[in-house]
Amino acid sequence: MIKKGNTNQSRRDFLKGSLVAGGAGLALGVAGCAPKVAETPVAESPASSPSFMTKPAVIKEGDVKETLSADIVVVGAGVCGLMAAYTAAKAGAKTILLEKSEKFNARGGHNAALRSKIQLEEGLDYDPARVVAELTKWANNNVDVGQEMAWAVNHSAIMDELIDMAKESGLEVMRWGNDVPDLFYPEYKTVHMFGGMDQNILAGMLEGAAKKAGAEFYYSTPAEQLVKDDSGRVTGVIAKDAEGAYKKFTAAKAVILCTGDYGNNPEMIQYYCPRAAQVDANVYAPPVNTGDGQKMGLWIGAAMQKQEPHTPMVHNLGAAPFSGNPFLRVNIEGKRYENEDVPIPLMANSAQLQPGHKTWTIYDSTFADDLPKMGTSFSRTNMMSDFTTMGMEGAIESGSLIKVDTLDELATKIGVPADALKATIERYNELVGKGVDEDFGKNGEMMTAIDTAPFYAAYNSLALLVVLGGLDVNSKFQVLDPDHKVIPGLYAAGNTAGNFFANDYPVIVPGLSHSRAWTTGRLAALEAIK
Repeated sequence: MIKKGNTNQSRRDFLKGSLVAGGAGLALGVAGCAPKVAETPVAESPASSPSFMTKPAVIKEGDVKETLSADIVVVGAGVCGLMAAYTAAKAGAKTILLEKSEKFNARGGHNAALRSKIQLEEGLDYDPARVVAELTKWANNNVDVGQEMAWAVNHSAIMDELIDMAKESGLEVMRWGNDVPDLFYPEYKTVHMFGGMDQNILAGMLEGAAKKAGAEFYYSTPAEQLVKDDSGRVTGVIAKDAEGAYKKFTAAKAVILCTGDYGNNPEMIQYYCPRAAQVDANVYAPPVNTGDGQKMGLWIGAAMQKQEPHTPMVHNLGAAPFSGNPFLRVNIEGKRYENEDVPIPLMANSAQLQPGHKTWTIYDSTFADDLPKMGTSFSRTNMMSDFTTMGMEGAIESGSLIKVDTLDELATKIGVPADALKATIERYNELVGKGVDEDFGKNGEMMTAIDTAPFYAAYNSLALLVVLGGLDVNSKFQVLDPDHKVIPGLYAAGNTAGNFFANDYPVIVPGLSHSRAWTTGRLAALEAIK
């Protein structure tokens, strides 16, 4: 069954509810004081030669207890690795997939497409080249456009295949449509969800398809080192089984690294993407993404992508309802600091520049009437529902949403100077009356007065999802050495590979990260089995 999602609910509301309702999750606001930042462990200043670049001692053949052979060895069982294993096995290649966890890993639930059969039925027909142009503009052209075009021209057919698989499994495929009210940036209606906002459903479907096609799975088997022959070709992987014994998995054709990012490796974050440490929480759970594929590549002579720093995906995930809406925002000095009508990554950037990285979204009791003015897009909500009411109640209980009767009390609760906050709100209300934002240039239709009690302050929590940076690869997803030469027999896909994102995650294509993962998993496997 195909179902179009409710376009009046924020694409992040599903996760926000689970994180704030009932006081669970990111209880970041505490009455009487400002919340603390950066609970995630962070390494000290990076050394000139960080430990992860030091190649470990080579595992000797005599220490290997068992050797297994395959054509393709895939490392990592996210949607990227699952798609690679399914593709290779379906094409007739003997395929082995290694995963260090007890099962596959998946999170989120949005998957982007530009021209799926569902979209075409809805009358949505996006030009892939035009979308890639917007993506490269977002990245200041610091990306491999060949990779982005490879995604753009191939992913819709893969999405259609996934839709057909879902139908055969009796799964619902839901679409989420957004409605951005301004022309500040485009945002395409790209989201597809399989059985709901739970990527585990899609991952489970891919696992079943891969096993049915003949792929062999080895869970609880972390890869430790890549193996190269005298010619420099990668010929396999040495992994450790659940009992601690080394096993060697030879790959007649190729090894495909699909181990995800390094968001739970503080040293790599500090070295490649220090901005990813300036957050309230790391929400990638379980914390298995420790840069295993990138490290194994470096140890055999691969290069990391040249564009640095790498790209953090930082959103206000888990924040109180409406914190992503363009209401007034203030810092801990009680001052307004931006045009609030910006995409979530840009909102996170400006928040990280504020004192202590702390900011608040302010609105009053008329918020329900004001919401429709905001539009529905990435992390915005434009109407009340039972779900958002529950989310507000949970956020008030947890302290991430403050509700009071006076502005003086509001200032005290969030720990900002009362005089400064009241002056900021007085100026903001003056601009609302004029219908023109003379200070920051926000769309006047989104300017809403703050003058009717009770008053609300939502803490804008900053959550790291992943770090988008990886090994240097070409548009065929072959891993490259520092001289930009192909390392034979080695491919990388998904977040293990670099050169696809720069600056910030482009929310103009919601669901792109997952779409890129399973598309590049497919394309890497097709190249490898040649």
